[in-house]
Amino acid sequence: MSLVEDTLRQQRESWREIVGRVSRLTYRDFPPEVPKRILLFGVGSSYFAAKLTAFSLLRDQYRARVPVVSCASHEVGLEVIPAQGDWAIAFTHRGTTTWTQKALEIAALSGAFTIQVSAQGAFESSLSKLVLNTSFIEKVEPHTVAVTGAICAVTSLLLGAKGVEEWDALQSVGDPDLDQLRSWVGEGPSILLGEWEGEWLAREAALKLMEMAAHPVRAYGSEEFFHGPRLSFTSQDSIWHFSIPQDLRHSDIAEWVAPQRLHRVEVSGVSPLSWIPSLVKLQWMALAVALNRGVNPDR
Repeated sequence: MSLVEDTLRQQRESWREIVGRVSRLTYRDFPPEVPKRILLFGVGSSYFAAKLTAFSLLRDQYRARVPVVSCASHEVGLEVIPAQGDWAIAFTHRGTTTWTQKALEIAALSGAFTIQVSAQGAFESSLSKLVLNTSFIEKVEPHTVAVTGAICAVTSLLLGAKGVEEWDALQSVGDPDLDQLRSWVGEGPSILLGEWEGEWLAREAALKLMEMAAHPVRAYGSEEFFHGPRLSFTSQDSIWHFSIPQDLRHSDIAEWVAPQRLHRVEVSGVSPLSWIPSLVKLQWMALAVALNRGVNPDR
Protein backbone atom coordinates (compact mmCIF):
# COMPACT_ATOMS: atom_id res chain seq x y z
CA MET A 1 0.00 0.00 0.00
CA SER A 2 1.34 3.43 -0.91
CA LEU A 3 1.82 6.19 1.64
CA VAL A 4 -0.85 8.19 -0.18
CA GLU A 5 -3.42 5.38 0.10
CA ASP A 6 -2.55 4.79 3.75
CA THR A 7 -3.02 8.51 4.49
CA LEU A 8 -6.37 8.55 2.70
CA ARG A 9 -7.60 5.60 4.76
CA GLN A 10 -6.62 7.30 8.01
CA GLN A 11 -7.80 10.85 7.35
CA ARG A 12 -11.20 10.41 9.06
CA GLU A 13 -9.40 9.67 12.32
CA SER A 14 -7.44 12.90 11.78
CA TRP A 15 -10.73 14.81 11.45
CA ARG A 16 -11.88 13.39 14.79
CA GLU A 17 -8.70 14.56 16.51
CA ILE A 18 -8.86 18.01 14.89
CA VAL A 19 -12.49 18.55 15.90
CA GLY A 20 -11.60 17.58 19.46
CA ARG A 21 -8.73 20.07 19.65
CA VAL A 22 -10.76 22.93 18.19
CA SER A 23 -13.67 22.19 20.51
CA ARG A 24 -11.39 22.68 23.52
CA LEU A 25 -10.64 26.30 22.61
CA THR A 26 -12.33 28.89 24.82
CA TYR A 27 -13.43 32.50 24.41
CA ARG A 28 -10.17 33.57 26.07
CA ASP A 29 -8.32 32.47 22.91
CA PHE A 30 -10.07 35.10 20.78
CA PRO A 31 -10.73 38.84 20.67
CA PRO A 32 -13.91 39.89 22.49
CA GLU A 33 -15.36 41.58 19.41
CA VAL A 34 -17.06 39.93 16.46
CA PRO A 35 -14.67 40.04 13.46
CA LYS A 36 -15.31 42.77 10.91
CA ARG A 37 -14.24 40.42 8.12
CA ILE A 38 -12.84 36.92 7.81
CA LEU A 39 -9.86 36.74 5.44
CA LEU A 40 -8.73 33.30 4.22
CA PHE A 41 -5.56 32.83 2.18
CA GLY A 42 -2.92 30.34 1.08
CA VAL A 43 -0.89 29.03 -1.86
CA GLY A 44 -1.51 25.92 -3.99
CA SER A 45 -3.73 23.36 -2.27
CA SER A 46 -3.86 25.68 0.73
CA TYR A 47 -5.36 28.37 -1.51
CA PHE A 48 -7.97 25.90 -2.79
CA ALA A 49 -8.72 24.92 0.82
CA ALA A 50 -9.23 28.60 1.66
CA LYS A 51 -11.62 29.02 -1.28
CA LEU A 52 -13.65 25.94 -0.38
CA THR A 53 -13.81 26.97 3.28
CA ALA A 54 -15.15 30.35 2.24
CA PHE A 55 -18.00 28.68 0.33
CA SER A 56 -18.91 26.67 3.44
CA LEU A 57 -19.07 29.83 5.53
CA LEU A 58 -21.10 31.70 2.92
CA ARG A 59 -23.62 28.85 2.60
CA ASP A 60 -24.23 28.58 6.35
CA GLN A 61 -27.63 30.22 6.86
CA TYR A 62 -27.20 30.50 10.62
CA ARG A 63 -23.80 32.21 10.76
CA ALA A 64 -23.52 35.87 11.65
CA ARG A 65 -23.35 37.86 8.42
CA VAL A 66 -19.65 38.68 8.66
CA PRO A 67 -18.08 39.27 5.21
CA VAL A 68 -15.81 36.44 4.06
CA VAL A 69 -12.94 37.08 1.62
CA SER A 70 -10.69 34.34 0.21
CA CYS A 71 -7.61 34.94 -1.92
CA ALA A 72 -4.12 33.77 -2.79
CA SER A 73 -1.47 34.82 -0.27
CA HIS A 74 0.29 37.11 -2.73
CA GLU A 75 -2.93 39.14 -3.14
CA VAL A 76 -2.93 40.16 0.54
CA GLY A 77 -1.81 43.77 0.73
CA LEU A 78 -2.49 44.34 -2.98
CA GLU A 79 -6.06 43.35 -3.84
CA VAL A 80 -7.15 42.44 -0.31
CA ILE A 81 -6.16 44.96 2.36
CA PRO A 82 -6.34 43.68 5.96
CA ALA A 83 -7.62 46.03 8.61
CA GLN A 84 -7.92 46.20 12.37
CA GLY A 85 -10.79 44.01 13.53
CA ASP A 86 -10.35 41.45 10.74
CA TRP A 87 -9.54 37.81 11.39
CA ALA A 88 -6.75 36.83 8.97
CA ILE A 89 -6.50 33.05 8.60
CA ALA A 90 -3.43 31.62 6.86
CA PHE A 91 -3.58 28.10 5.43
CA THR A 92 -0.02 26.72 5.31
CA HIS A 93 0.71 23.02 5.87
CA ARG A 94 4.38 23.32 6.80
CA GLY A 95 4.22 26.96 7.89
CA THR A 96 7.11 28.00 5.67
CA THR A 97 5.52 29.31 2.46
CA THR A 98 7.16 32.68 1.83
CA TRP A 99 4.12 34.45 0.37
CA THR A 100 1.87 33.22 3.18
CA GLN A 101 4.35 34.39 5.82
CA LYS A 102 4.47 37.78 4.10
CA ALA A 103 0.67 37.94 4.09
CA LEU A 104 0.62 37.12 7.82
CA GLU A 105 3.09 39.95 8.41
CA ILE A 106 0.92 42.43 6.51
CA ALA A 107 -2.17 41.30 8.41
CA ALA A 108 -0.42 41.50 11.79
CA LEU A 109 0.89 45.01 11.09
CA SER A 110 -2.64 46.11 10.15
CA GLY A 111 -3.96 45.04 13.54
CA ALA A 112 -5.86 41.95 12.34
CA PHE A 113 -6.22 38.90 14.59
CA THR A 114 -3.93 36.39 12.87
CA ILE A 115 -4.55 32.64 12.82
CA GLN A 116 -2.15 30.10 11.32
CA VAL A 117 -3.60 26.75 10.18
CA SER A 118 -0.75 24.24 9.94
CA ALA A 119 0.28 20.65 10.56
CA GLN A 120 1.43 19.47 13.95
CA GLY A 121 5.15 20.08 14.16
CA ALA A 122 5.11 22.77 11.48
CA PHE A 123 6.91 26.10 11.82
CA GLU A 124 4.80 28.49 13.89
CA SER A 125 5.13 32.13 13.01
CA SER A 126 5.58 34.59 15.86
CA LEU A 127 3.12 36.79 13.97
CA SER A 128 0.27 34.35 14.61
CA LYS A 129 -1.96 35.07 17.59
CA LEU A 130 -3.43 31.56 17.39
CA VAL A 131 -2.24 28.34 15.72
CA LEU A 132 -4.77 25.71 14.65
CA ASN A 133 -2.96 22.40 14.28
CA THR A 134 -4.33 19.87 11.81
CA SER A 135 -2.75 16.51 10.91
CA PHE A 136 0.89 15.55 11.19
CA ILE A 137 3.13 16.77 8.35
CA GLU A 138 2.50 14.57 5.33
CA LYS A 139 5.43 12.40 4.28
CA VAL A 140 4.92 12.89 0.53
CA GLU A 141 3.99 15.91 -1.55
CA PRO A 142 0.41 15.08 -2.68
CA HIS A 143 -1.37 16.77 0.23
CA THR A 144 -4.65 15.01 1.04
CA VAL A 145 -5.37 15.04 4.76
CA ALA A 146 -3.51 18.37 4.90
CA VAL A 147 -6.29 19.85 2.77
CA THR A 148 -9.30 18.23 4.44
CA GLY A 149 -7.73 18.71 7.87
CA ALA A 150 -7.24 22.45 7.38
CA ILE A 151 -10.83 22.81 6.20
CA CYS A 152 -11.98 20.73 9.17
CA ALA A 153 -10.13 22.94 11.66
CA VAL A 154 -11.39 26.27 10.32
CA THR A 155 -15.00 25.21 9.71
CA SER A 156 -15.19 23.53 13.14
CA LEU A 157 -14.07 26.84 14.63
CA LEU A 158 -16.24 29.21 12.60
CA LEU A 159 -19.38 27.09 12.11
CA GLY A 160 -19.46 26.10 15.76
CA ALA A 161 -21.59 23.19 16.97
CA LYS A 162 -23.23 22.80 13.57
CA GLY A 163 -19.87 22.30 11.90
CA VAL A 164 -18.73 19.83 14.56
CA GLU A 165 -21.91 17.79 14.09
CA GLU A 166 -21.42 17.69 10.34
CA TRP A 167 -17.81 16.54 10.66
CA ASP A 168 -18.96 13.81 13.05
CA ALA A 169 -21.41 12.64 10.37
CA LEU A 170 -18.77 12.79 7.64
CA GLN A 171 -16.54 10.43 9.62
CA SER A 172 -19.08 7.66 9.08
CA VAL A 173 -18.77 7.82 5.27
CA GLY A 174 -16.67 4.87 4.08
CA ASP A 175 -13.81 4.83 1.59
CA PRO A 176 -14.64 4.17 -2.07
CA ASP A 177 -13.80 0.87 -3.78
CA LEU A 178 -10.38 1.57 -5.33
CA ASP A 179 -10.63 -1.23 -7.90
CA GLN A 180 -14.01 0.05 -9.04
CA LEU A 181 -12.62 3.58 -9.31
CA ARG A 182 -9.71 2.33 -11.40
CA SER A 183 -12.10 0.79 -13.92
CA TRP A 184 -14.10 4.02 -14.04
CA VAL A 185 -11.40 6.69 -14.36
CA GLY A 186 -9.09 4.99 -16.87
CA GLU A 187 -5.95 7.05 -17.46
CA GLY A 188 -7.59 10.29 -16.39
CA PRO A 189 -9.20 13.33 -18.01
CA SER A 190 -7.85 16.04 -20.26
CA ILE A 191 -9.96 18.81 -18.73
CA LEU A 192 -11.71 19.36 -15.40
CA LEU A 193 -14.67 21.68 -15.02
CA GLY A 194 -16.91 23.00 -12.27
CA GLU A 195 -18.61 26.12 -10.98
CA TRP A 196 -18.76 27.61 -7.49
CA GLU A 197 -17.41 24.90 -5.17
CA GLY A 198 -17.13 22.67 -8.22
CA GLU A 199 -14.49 24.91 -9.80
CA TRP A 200 -12.18 24.67 -6.80
CA LEU A 201 -12.74 20.93 -6.54
CA ALA A 202 -11.75 20.73 -10.21
CA ARG A 203 -8.60 22.79 -9.62
CA GLU A 204 -7.64 20.67 -6.61
CA ALA A 205 -8.26 17.50 -8.65
CA ALA A 206 -6.00 18.83 -11.41
CA LEU A 207 -3.22 19.47 -8.91
CA LYS A 208 -3.60 16.00 -7.39
CA LEU A 209 -3.48 14.38 -10.85
CA MET A 210 -0.25 16.22 -11.58
CA GLU A 211 1.28 15.37 -8.19
CA MET A 212 0.22 11.72 -7.95
CA ALA A 213 0.01 10.61 -11.57
CA ALA A 214 2.32 13.08 -13.39
CA HIS A 215 -0.70 13.70 -15.61
CA PRO A 216 -0.89 17.23 -17.07
CA VAL A 217 -4.49 18.45 -17.15
CA ARG A 218 -6.36 21.74 -17.48
CA ALA A 219 -8.96 23.04 -15.04
CA TYR A 220 -11.51 25.79 -15.64
CA GLY A 221 -14.71 27.21 -14.29
CA SER A 222 -17.60 25.84 -16.35
CA GLU A 223 -18.49 29.28 -17.71
CA GLU A 224 -14.83 30.11 -18.31
CA PHE A 225 -14.46 26.98 -20.47
CA PHE A 226 -17.06 28.27 -22.95
CA HIS A 227 -15.23 31.57 -23.38
CA GLY A 228 -12.20 30.39 -25.32
CA PRO A 229 -10.77 27.17 -23.82
CA ARG A 230 -13.43 25.00 -25.49
CA LEU A 231 -11.80 25.80 -28.85
CA SER A 232 -8.79 23.72 -27.77
CA PHE A 233 -11.01 20.70 -27.04
CA THR A 234 -10.66 17.72 -29.41
CA SER A 235 -12.67 14.55 -29.95
CA GLN A 236 -9.95 12.63 -28.12
CA ASP A 237 -10.21 14.71 -24.95
CA SER A 238 -12.23 13.67 -21.91
CA ILE A 239 -13.78 15.78 -19.16
CA TRP A 240 -14.43 15.35 -15.47
CA HIS A 241 -17.22 17.69 -14.43
CA PHE A 242 -17.74 18.50 -10.74
CA SER A 243 -21.41 19.27 -11.09
CA ILE A 244 -23.50 21.29 -8.65
CA PRO A 245 -27.17 22.24 -9.17
CA GLN A 246 -26.30 25.93 -9.65
CA ASP A 247 -23.97 25.20 -12.62
CA LEU A 248 -25.73 26.91 -15.53
CA ARG A 249 -23.54 25.10 -18.08
CA HIS A 250 -24.58 21.60 -17.00
CA SER A 251 -26.56 20.82 -20.18
CA ASP A 252 -24.07 22.62 -22.46
CA ILE A 253 -21.24 20.41 -21.22
CA ALA A 254 -23.35 17.31 -21.87
CA GLU A 255 -23.97 18.46 -25.43
CA TRP A 256 -20.31 19.35 -26.05
CA VAL A 257 -18.77 16.06 -24.92
CA ALA A 258 -19.49 12.51 -26.07
CA PRO A 259 -21.12 10.56 -23.18
CA GLN A 260 -18.29 8.03 -23.00
CA ARG A 261 -15.78 10.88 -22.53
CA LEU A 262 -17.67 12.69 -19.76
CA HIS A 263 -17.48 11.69 -16.10
CA ARG A 264 -19.64 13.64 -13.67
CA VAL A 265 -18.93 13.93 -9.97
CA GLU A 266 -22.20 15.11 -8.46
CA VAL A 267 -21.84 17.66 -5.66
CA SER A 268 -25.23 17.66 -3.98
CA GLY A 269 -26.76 18.64 -0.65
CA VAL A 270 -27.59 21.89 1.08
CA SER A 271 -25.40 21.74 4.18
CA PRO A 272 -22.23 23.90 4.32
CA LEU A 273 -19.94 20.86 4.02
CA SER A 274 -21.95 18.80 1.55
CA TRP A 275 -19.07 18.94 -0.96
CA ILE A 276 -16.55 17.20 1.33
CA PRO A 277 -17.39 13.66 0.04
CA SER A 278 -16.62 14.90 -3.48
CA LEU A 279 -13.27 16.29 -2.31
CA VAL A 280 -12.37 12.94 -0.77
CA LYS A 281 -13.55 11.12 -3.89
CA LEU A 282 -11.35 13.22 -6.17
CA GLN A 283 -8.33 12.35 -4.02
CA TRP A 284 -9.07 8.66 -4.52
CA MET A 285 -9.72 9.23 -8.24
CA ALA A 286 -6.27 10.80 -8.63
CA LEU A 287 -4.72 7.81 -6.86
CA ALA A 288 -6.63 5.45 -9.18
CA VAL A 289 -5.31 7.29 -12.25
CA ALA A 290 -1.76 7.06 -10.90
CA LEU A 291 -2.07 3.30 -10.45
CA ASN A 292 -3.61 2.89 -13.92
CA ARG A 293 -0.77 4.85 -15.49
CA GLY A 294 1.88 2.87 -13.59
CA VAL A 295 3.08 5.92 -11.65
CA ASN A 296 4.21 5.68 -8.03
CA PRO A 297 2.00 8.24 -6.18
CA ASP A 298 4.65 8.52 -3.43
CA ARG A 299 7.39 9.67 -5.80
